[in-house]
Order: sequence, then structure tokens, then C-alpha cells
Amino acid sequence: MALNNLSKKKKSKFYNNMLLAGGSIFTGIAIGIFAAVFFPFLNFEINLIVLIGGVLFFFISFFIHILLHETGHLIFGLLTGYTFVSFRIGTLTIIKEKGKLKRKRFHLPGTGGQCLMSPPDYSTDHFPFVLYNLGGVFINLLFSVIPLILTLTIEGLSLPVLSLCLLFAGSALLTALTNGIPMKIGGMPNDGYNLLSILKEEENKKAFFIQLKVNALMTEGSRLKDIPLENIQLKGNPQFSNLLAISVYLLEYNWYLDNLKLGIAKQKLDAFLPHLENLPLFYRNELNCERLFLVLSEQPQNPNLIQEIYDEDLQQFIKKTPYLPSKKRLMMAYEGFYCMNYQKAIDYYEELKKTAPMYPVRGEAEMELMLGEWIKSKLV
Repeated sequence: MALNNLSKKKKSKFYNNMLLAGGSIFTGIAIGIFAAVFFPFLNFEINLIVLIGGVLFFFISFFIHILLHETGHLIFGLLTGYTFVSFRIGTLTIIKEKGKLKRKRFHLPGTGGQCLMSPPDYSTDHFPFVLYNLGGVFINLLFSVIPLILTLTIEGLSLPVLSLCLLFAGSALLTALTNGIPMKIGGMPNDGYNLLSILKEEENKKAFFIQLKVNALMTEGSRLKDIPLENIQLKGNPQFSNLLAISVYLLEYNWYLDNLKLGIAKQKLDAFLPHLENLPLFYRNELNCERLFLVLSEQPQNPNLIQEIYDEDLQQFIKKTPYLPSKKRLMMAYEGFYCMNYQKAIDYYEELKKTAPMYPVRGEAEMELMLGEWIKSKLV
């Protein structure tokens, strides 16, 4: 089983690398063709400058299209009854809290941006989700067509302007395709994949609603423990191959964590273990972080298990997620319960207190502060 899992990891990493390499090669070839066709009269040095400039413009365009993509989710969400919750590009996050816009800092590995909204009331007969999911793709397609129309209708465009229009259209089309064609990138489903999952099964639609609704409530300051448990539960047997459902199961785990019912929380988390290696890397790392926290809280003198979970990969993941208060809480427990280093644990507690106010989901941040206080009380 271990060899099979290792083989799956290697294959997944290989396919991701091939996708990245293929995209880079395609971009390089496309820009090289532009330079050769549109600037044949230039010498090698100037062509090289054109090539480098084209590459830079392509990636700047790609960033612009991420912004446009998330704006598309916002526009089509508003048109179908959703209300604004948060909008993120890179680490900059704008949230709506008590009717006012506030700036926060947050980053989710593997994503360039995210627009989250509060959904309208749920109904099995009529619940809008298609336009919200595809809004970003529609906007990207629109901005891939506009530059092409300009190049065809405006006479006398200079070669540099023509090249920039084509590059801008190309990056828009690439963004639309990578988000619209149902696929998993790095194991994470894109918009098209999520939409297809929702269309296939009613429970996926409910899971989609629960995620957005709970996020909206917690961004406004509600705690998970104050939400009735039945409101964040799905019917039927758990589906650990379904990422929409998995996100809801994790909410249930966090509900017990917020109520400091660590024993039941551990039972919920243990249900994931047989399926752990089949989950995307981000989910595996998040689950292992919580596994480590529970082990540290209940079995701090079990070094073999702690070292097994807290491997080099998990250490790197924690370093790459400095904006997550949960990681400060985890390291506080590690230093305090396992390393018996009270001062380092308190240092992480102080970092937690600094990180929490900038985290966009206030209810979750308050839960993390509560857990930090709980750890601190155990160390005295």
C-alpha cells in the first residue's frame, strides 16, 4: 500500500510538473513566434529584449486576468442573489464586516485569488450556482475576445500593439480554459470541476451552500460552536473522495474543536485516515496539522508518532502558511507540550495574537485565540 501511495504521489507531481513545463514551453514558443513574425527586421539583441518584454507582459496579463476572473464571480454572484463577503488577490483581502469594508491579509497556497460570497436561501428546487461558479470564466472569455476584435477592426495598429493584444487575449483564454474545463490542478478542483460535481449530485449542492454560508457567518464574527450542528451536516454516508463534502466534514471537526470536545474531534479526524493519501496535498497537510495538534494535546510523550506526522513536508507547509492562526496555535502546542519550551510556546502565542486580527474569518480567528488560551492554561 505504501509503495502504491508513493507511486501516486510521484505520478501526481510528474503530471503537475509536465503541465507547468508544457505551459512555459507553449508561452515561450508563442512569444518567440511573435518576435520572429512581427519583428523580423530587428537584430538578435533587440529581438531578445522583445522576447523578455513579451514574457513579462504575458505574466502581468495573467495576474490581471486573475483579478478579472474573481471580479466575474463577484458580478455574476450579485446578479443571482449572492452578497459580498470577501475578495482576495494574492495576500490582500478585502472583507465586509458590519457593513464596512476592511483590509486583511491571507493566502491560500496554490491560489492567486478568491471571491467568496454569501448565498441566497437554499432550496432543492431553485438554488443558483451555475453563474456564480462560471462567472470568472465568462469574464476571461470576454476579455480574450475583445482584443481579437480590436485587432480585426482597427486598421493601422502598430506591430507592438498588435502583439500585446494577442498576448493579452492568449493569457485570458488560458485562464478561462484552466478554470472552465473540469479538472483538478495540483489535486484541487477548478470551477468547472466543482460545477460538474454539483450538477451530478444534490448533496454536493448542499455542501457548496453550507461552505459559503458558514464562511459568511464566521466572517461576520459568528463562532462555529454557536451554529447548530445539524446545520453543517450532510445526509448519508461520508464521501471521502468528494472534496465539496470533505470541506463540510472538516467544518464538523472544527465545531467539536471550538467546543473543546477533543475526543469527538479526534474521532471525526480519524475517519479521514484511510483516505488521507488520496486527498490533494493541501488537504493532507491540513489534516496532518490537526492530527499533530490532537496528539500533542493528548499524547505529548509519544515521540515516534509526533515525529512521523511532523515530517519535513509538514514543516515546510507550516512555514508557507504564516497567515493562518491555526499554525501558530499548532506550534504553540508543539513547543509547549512536546519540547517543554514554555518561552517559545509563549512567543507563538504572541504571534497568534498578532495574526488573528488580520485573518479575514473573524469567528475562526476567535476560536484560534480561545485554543491558544487553552494551551497556555495547560502550560502554567
